[in-house]
Parts: sequence; structure tokens; C-alpha cells
Amino acid sequence: MGVESALPVVFFDVETNGLSGNDSVLSIAAIKALFNGKDVDTVAGSFTRFYYREPGERENREALAVNGLTNAVIRKKRGDAPYAKHFRYDIDFLIFCAGVHHYVGHNIAFDRKFIPFPLEYCFCTMKENTNIIKIKKPYGGFKYPRLSEAAEYYGLALVSDRLHSSDYDTRLTYEIFKRMLREVRTRQKAYKFLKQR
Repeated sequence: MGVESALPVVFFDVETNGLSGNDSVLSIAAIKALFNGKDVDTVAGSFTRFYYREPGERENREALAVNGLTNAVIRKKRGDAPYAKHFRYDIDFLIFCAGVHHYVGHNIAFDRKFIPFPLEYCFCTMKENTNIIKIKKPYGGFKYPRLSEAAEYYGLALVSDRLHSSDYDTRLTYEIFKRMLREVRTRQKAYKFLKQR
């Protein structure tokens, strides 16, 4: 499978002003990589943007404690960027994803509810690694691994103070998936997802 016929896959992460699908997206980052039948080493594009909360929406303290995206931080990161001030008015992510059917995220069930178009095939590096990493719950079974726990399991170096920034979390998710394609225990999970048409 040559690059011209390779399968595009979008890895993405959002940081939001809360847990509800009605809360504002404050930042989104994505990597578009090409699956050539063996790996996803070719990056075909990237996307990183910051947005303000919707008018009248207050800063959510719990969200701020995680992502640190105050209005002042967003203003600084955006600079004088000409794209839409609010995510719901920005069609550029839809354009970035044109022709893509495969999406990967860590806890993608959360992230996808903020995306204003359907994602056809989804792969969750959190759920798919639960029975691989096997972090025990206090009362039995295994818990979903945090992104940092999955990254550590796959031998990725972590910069702790960059966690919960959409661009860094997207990069970690991408690197975790690449390692899943290479490991015997996880390769078939990843291939099964990529072969969906």
C-alpha cells in the first residue's frame, strides 16, 4: 500500500469547560497519519486551536484545575489568530477530517461528543488497554488506565506538566497507538480497527 493509497487516521483530543457535550471546547488538537498496511509513521497533517467559552459561560473550576485554560491563557495561546473565536463556528476541523473514517482517542467516548459530525470508526486507547495494562480496582476487575499510565506502560517518556494539553495528549495517544501496532499482544486489536471499511 503506497502513500497515495494509504488509509488516513485522525488522532485527536479536546480540552473543554466541563463534562457535558454542551460545554465549550477550549482547545482541540489532531494528527492525521497514514496507515500503510504496517504502521502509521507518516504524518499527513496536524491541527491545533484554542477557543473562548461561549458568551455567558463561566469558567468551570473543575475543568480549570485539569487543563488550566483560563480566558487569559486562551488569549495568549490564540494570539491574533484569524480562525473562529468559538469552536462551534469553526468548520476547519471538519475540512481537516474530510475523507477520514478512522479516529483514535484516549477516552474517545468523551471527546467525540464534542465533535459536530459523526465519527465512523473509533478506537479508544483507554478501553483497549484496560485488559492489557491490568491496573486493579480496589474491589476487583481492572480500571481504565489514565493516558499517563498507558504512556508509561508503552515506555514513553512523560512531561507531567504538559499533560491535559490537547496537543501533548494527542501526541501521546498517537505514540501509544504506534506501539500497539508493534506489540504482539495488541497488534490484532489495532489491525481489526484499521481494517474496518
